[in-house]
Amino acid sequence: MKYFLSILLMALIAVTVQAQDADSFFHRGANSYINSQLNQAIQIVDEGLFQHPNDAKLNALKQKLEEEKEKQQQQQQNQQNQNQEQEQQEQDQQEQNQDQQQENQEQNEEEQQEQEQGEGSEENEPKPEEGKEIDSKEISKEDAEKILKALAQKEKELLKDFKKKKSKDSATHDKDW
Repeated sequence: MKYFLSILLMALIAVTVQAQDADSFFHRGANSYINSQLNQAIQIVDEGLFQHPNDAKLNALKQKLEEEKEKQQQQQQNQQNQNQEQEQQEQDQQEQNQDQQQENQEQNEEEQQEQEQGEGSEENEPKPEEGKEIDSKEISKEDAEKILKALAQKEKELLKDFKKKKSKDSATHDKDW
């Protein structure tokens, strides 16, 4: 009977030691999680489950840690998606700006060519040879002076026309009593 009690006592001690060991893994894993060391916490709990596969606390903690890991991975994925969307929006904005700049530049070139053509017809200047390309960004000083003179002449003509119309209108409003 003493032999039976000693075996029972040893079994009881073994169960108690196992429970403490499982608790030890549980507490170490929980502390690692609290200290923001999720991967280390999972590793400790996995070791505890290897030695104590049926421990309810370790299984519950393992489940919570896995859920937290999935949550963190989802947050990282969401952050990456947001960063990609923001980069795409910035790239789209840059492309729009470039398109707008190119459109403005083409419009300015067209307006400048129209001015030069209008000026050339007024002063009967010879047209540039068809084989040569005109670079609208580089205008010589003489061409710039010609453009300014043509604009000044046009302004004078418009003012004369305006004064003529004004004087004709004022003549019709004389008193008629």
